[in-house]
Amino acid sequence: MNTDQENFLELSQKLLDRGGLLRFQAYGRSMHPFIKNGDIVLVEPCNGNSVGIGDIIFYRRPDGSSAAHRLVKITGTKDGLILIAKGDALKYADTPVNSRQVLGRVITIEGNGRELRLNEWRSRVFGRLVAWTDRGRYPNQRRVVRFINRLGRLFLGRKTK
Repeated sequence: MNTDQENFLELSQKLLDRGGLLRFQAYGRSMHPFIKNGDIVLVEPCNGNSVGIGDIIFYRRPDGSSAAHRLVKITGTKDGLILIAKGDALKYADTPVNSRQVLGRVITIEGNGRELRLNEWRSRVFGRLVAWTDRGRYPNQRRVVRFINRLGRLFLGRKTK
């Protein structure tokens, strides 16, 4: 991990720990088409015990880097909750993380003149649907998830000024 990534994660954690909102430009294609490369993401502070299936969580990976991926599974152990997240465009889930590694939850995505507010009930239901279909239940699950994500951006997004 390079110094820029370390600094970003350290500053992000400090800001969210103090109750502030974190706004940054997404980089990568792991959540495509729901979050596109270059979209602006707004994260609210929350801990790993207050997130649900379908939420897009911003968390510290075991290797020290960060990610904003969809939560697809929660399991409990005697040491706490173990969370499994996955990028919508990825074939495999990420390495499981402890709930203490969650820094926040994505609440807004801005891009292409549209704004998606993920803290509304419609968006929460939509997120759960994506997470449910992305668990390997369908032979063409990646196509199904891409289609659902496109519908979400179309119907859940609001035009910005």
